[in-house]
Amino acid sequence: MEIYRSELSQHFVDTFIQKMEFTENEFDYIVSFFKRQYVPRKYFYLKAGQISKQKAYINIGSMRTFTMDEKGREHILNFSFEDWWIADFESYHSGKIGTKYIQAVEDCELLCISKEALEKLETEIPKLKSLFEIKQKNMIYSTIDRLTEVKTLTAEERYLNLIKKHPYIFQRIPLQYIASYLDIEPPSLSRLRKRLSTK
Repeated sequence: MEIYRSELSQHFVDTFIQKMEFTENEFDYIVSFFKRQYVPRKYFYLKAGQISKQKAYINIGSMRTFTMDEKGREHILNFSFEDWWIADFESYHSGKIGTKYIQAVEDCELLCISKEALEKLETEIPKLKSLFEIKQKNMIYSTIDRLTEVKTLTAEERYLNLIKKHPYIFQRIPLQYIASYLDIEPPSLSRLRKRLSTK
């Protein structure tokens, strides 16, 4: 399905035109390799056991990425919103079967590009590669920050950090998912929110 310029978020356009200074022709050529994909709420974009063969930009909506342990318990790694890129990046780069689930929390519209198409574009337009290298570095830093939080901060500190980063999160993400992300039980999160609201 052809993607029209008017359907793209301004963040997506600005990433290429403003930040990376691609020409209009380069931008239109790059966009021609993307395909639109709709993922309804609660449906999966990717499941463990699949190979991640493309990257997707969230044009509209939100998603959660999680793993599942041997007892069937979910462990949410992160939430993704508009202007985020998603994939099981380990699987994407290695070509091996992935271990992560990516599920729509809200109805989502994604702009997807296959690994083969992106590699072709990076060869033809070298500065495109630098864009995704920057995105990759930011993702690594974010993962390190997340691990540091889990290892060193209290539940209250993790909660306050989450609110600071995503002040709108409780309007978009169910409480039980946020509790899982913070590694606490939903009733504990409710009590924590109530206690902090009275301060």
